[in-house]
Amino acid sequence: MYRTIERSARIDFIMSNKLYGSPRSGSAVIEAACAWVGIQVEFINVELSQNAQREASYAAINPQRKLPTLVINGEVLTESLAILLTLDERYPDRGLLPPVASPQRAQVLRWTTFVATELYPLIEIIDYPERFSPCDEMVDATKERALTSWRHRWKLLDSHLAGSPFAWEGGFSALDLYCTVCSRWLLSETFRRTELPRVHSSSQATQNLPQLAKAWARNIGNGQSSHK
Repeated sequence: MYRTIERSARIDFIMSNKLYGSPRSGSAVIEAACAWVGIQVEFINVELSQNAQREASYAAINPQRKLPTLVINGEVLTESLAILLTLDERYPDRGLLPPVASPQRAQVLRWTTFVATELYPLIEIIDYPERFSPCDEMVDATKERALTSWRHRWKLLDSHLAGSPFAWEGGFSALDLYCTVCSRWLLSETFRRTELPRVHSSSQATQNLPQLAKAWARNIGNGQSSHK
């Protein structure tokens, strides 16, 4: 199901499971994760082009006014990494993360956290460099520095991935969702293929999983990725 939240629209809790997001944004990771563990959600499009995420109606659910927000039976979950960990705890048999206490889990958590904490925050700096620049004259330099870090950190991640075709040995995990969604932001296909061969392999394999076809139909295609 698909609804759109526009500016000043009322947000309600009639449906038990809802995902507030925007196509090709970071909510794609959670939409795909829900599909993988078998949760049916109503996708509610928060119109980024109209800054609907800044409205008081959305802030009543997510005070950070960011995407995504997952509501399961009235329980509100925010922060993508926290949502992924929660889904894995509640659906351990679905293999969103490797088994507890396994060496594979430790490394998948290591690099999934790296994407969430070392890569993802750079997007806000790239999108809004004026918020982080000490003066107007430094805005362009601030954005360029963040872009440089964005590319460098993806290369760092790629050099440590240890699986084929997925990101880590043992098969698909939440790390592959991050690779598939976030590597499409600000990085050309040529760059991904030539400079990030392991990330690219992970993305290609994950896109071909039939369980995720519906999520990818909304979030991957000819349209430009949205990362706000």
